Amino acid sequence: MTIGDIIRDRRKEHNMTQEDLAKAVGTTAATVSRWESGDIHKMKASYIYKVSKVLEMDIELFFQRNEILTMDEENIIVRYRVAADSVKSAVRKLLDVPEKGSAHA
Repeated sequence: MTIGDIIRDRRKEHNMTQEDLAKAVGTTAATVSRWESGDIHKMKASYIYKVSKVLEMDIELFFQRNEILTMDEENIIVRYRVAADSVKSAVRKLLDVPEKGSAHA
């Protein structure tokens, strides 16, 4: 899940259109659409602050890596890390991820 996805989901949870959010933070619906599409690398600090307040978001979300893991993804990673080597190998085969040191890596 990206920050754009989170903005879109929070906006919808607040029953707001892109136009509503744009008016609330002082920009255009086209700009909100770009944010939701993931184009936030040039997002002004003032907009980050306003969006986080209007949508009741933790402002730190804007400064994390581009891709934010869902709870399911985090659980899968945690379970993978503690799994037996045979399970890890099976997961890599299922997902077509080469083994470390293989010719395809």
